[in-house]
Amino acid sequence: MAEKITGSTKTSKEEGMSKDSKTTIATSSLMVPSRRNVLRAGLSLAALPVLSVITPRGAYAQTGKTTTVQGFETGADVAQAEKEGALVFYTHDSGAAAAAICDAFHKDFPKITARYVSLQNGSLFSKILAERGAHRYEADVIQFSDLGTAIDFQNKGGYDEYNSPQQKYYSLDHLSHPAGHFFWIAMGFAGLAYCTDRVKPAEAPASWKDLLDPKWAGKISVKQANSGMQFTAWYELRKLYGDDYWKAFAKQKPKGFNSRVQVFDRLARGDDAVCGMAEWAGYQLAHKKKAPINFVAPKDGLPSSPMANGIVANAPHPQAARLFTDWLMSLKGQTFYQDNPYLYYGSIRKDAPPMPGGLKLNDFKLLVPTDMKAFLASRKEFNSEWNQMLGLL
Repeated sequence: MAEKITGSTKTSKEEGMSKDSKTTIATSSLMVPSRRNVLRAGLSLAALPVLSVITPRGAYAQTGKTTTVQGFETGADVAQAEKEGALVFYTHDSGAAAAAICDAFHKDFPKITARYVSLQNGSLFSKILAERGAHRYEADVIQFSDLGTAIDFQNKGGYDEYNSPQQKYYSLDHLSHPAGHFFWIAMGFAGLAYCTDRVKPAEAPASWKDLLDPKWAGKISVKQANSGMQFTAWYELRKLYGDDYWKAFAKQKPKGFNSRVQVFDRLARGDDAVCGMAEWAGYQLAHKKKAPINFVAPKDGLPSSPMANGIVANAPHPQAARLFTDWLMSLKGQTFYQDNPYLYYGSIRKDAPPMPGGLKLNDFKLLVPTDMKAFLASRKEFNSEWNQMLGLL
């Protein structure tokens, strides 16, 4: 069984929705853009951005033998991993999600006890840096919710180098540069959502610009500035529509919340009519709980943010860390990330199955930052503008 080490978590109850609520899914053509339109936009999964230099030749090369265990190939010494007997997983995900991941891994490898630390992305980064600064090495594998944090951690020498045999199932674009430090474990993306008890489908917003309609004033929820996805949305929609878009949006007096659980709970109760930061994973959980919520994939695209996962340098359980990483990258691990109700993330693995509902990532028009330097440089501006808009300054 997974064991929590420290950090704030969300309980299963907090992740859930009312059992008496009702859900239907938007069925308009906006929900699933045609593959032709996706390709025309140049934003199909295969075209997700190259973020740095080309990976050096031979990045997939392995040293030592690989073995197949539990249906996937690994470069770890499995016997040594079981002798280590433990794994510590640091993650931005909720406690419920982290526990589910650790329990699934422990089920396949019962001789390894998997424990976790669950913290918001910024707090997690601060914790790992403080530990390393004190020469304390407690984490084996770490997962960040945004690419910028992962790149910063790589630049600080935070990752061990391990070229997993599973890398061949991933595009070079979806690995660190150079490869071997981290990989894109999943893709989070967000659209719009509305409460069907308050909004009729014909009146619901179908694009991001529709949120500027005066009828939504005081009725929109968003995430706070500590959300990596909200930062991505701000950056990408500003590129599409210019600075005036967010100035106009601020006049709608949106309400900001810390977590997607709060956002969807409020939407289910009818406290808000529309959510302007409806993460697909949160919607899927609400849908499963039959909340009165519809999801809309805006025709102008869905802000998307890859999550990054890698082995921490000086990991106390290095072979267990390799085994865990290979398990996460494998078809088994990626299917788990897509299907588990506390995750519901999209996999960018080349042979990933459809997500719940039969959709794949390339069924959506994804908006992913391509110029990471410009993206990261705009963070301070975003924080100031967003906090001012929400009345937090």
